[in-house]
Amino acid sequence: MVFDLFNTLTVPIDRSAYHASLVEMARAVGAVPETFIQGWTDDWRERFGGAYSTTQACVRGACEAIGTPADELAIDEAAQIRVDFARRTLEPRADAVATLAKVRSLRLRTALISDCSPDVPLLWPTTPFAPEIEEPLFSCDEGLIKPEPALYLKACERLGVDPDACVYVGDGGNGELSGAARVGMRAILIRTPASSDAYDSERATWPGEAIDALSQLPDLITRAGVAAAD
Repeated sequence: MVFDLFNTLTVPIDRSAYHASLVEMARAVGAVPETFIQGWTDDWRERFGGAYSTTQACVRGACEAIGTPADELAIDEAAQIRVDFARRTLEPRADAVATLAKVRSLRLRTALISDCSPDVPLLWPTTPFAPEIEEPLFSCDEGLIKPEPALYLKACERLGVDPDACVYVGDGGNGELSGAARVGMRAILIRTPASSDAYDSERATWPGEAIDALSQLPDLITRAGVAAAD
C-alpha cells in the first residue's frame, strides 16, 4: 500500500497558521510579507522538485526570487521557523498510526509518496509514521512530483510489486489519484474538508472508491483480496 502524507495521514493543514508562518519568515529575512509569500508560493515546484537540498536553500531561493538580500543568520532563523511549522503539520490523524500498524499486520508492505520540501524528510524519522512506512519517497529527494508516473513506479519497484498489486490512498491533491490509476494502481480517495489545503485537488470530482476514515482501509482491502507480501 502506498500512502500520501499531508491531509491523508496527517490532520488537515491550518491555512491561517501556514500564512502566519510565512509572515514570520518574511520578517526574519527583512522582506515585505506579501512579496515574500508570493515568491515562496511561486517557487513551490523548485522546492518540491529537488532544486534545493536544505530548508535554508529554499529560503535563500525565495529571497533571491524577490530581490531581497538576507544574511545567513536571517536565513537560518527563517528556516527554523519553517521547520517548526512543518513539525506541527505532521500531527497524525487520530486513526493513522493504528491503521498503518493494522496494514502491516496483514503482511502488506507500505510506502509513502509525499510532494514536499526538505523540511519533511529532515523531520520524518521523528514522526510516529516512520516505523510503519517501509519505503518513504519524498519528491524533493526523488526529483519527481505527483502525478509523474515515474514516482509511482519507483514506489512499486521499492515495494517489489507490480502497480496492479498496489493500492494508493490520498486526499486527491496534485491529481495524485488519477496519476496512480494511470500506472495501474488501485486509487482510493480519503475524503477531507473542502477547506483543506491541496494543490489541484480531485476531492470533489474523483469518481472512484472513497473512504471517510483511514480505519476503513483494512476491511476494504482484505475484501478485495490485495496480495500480501512474501
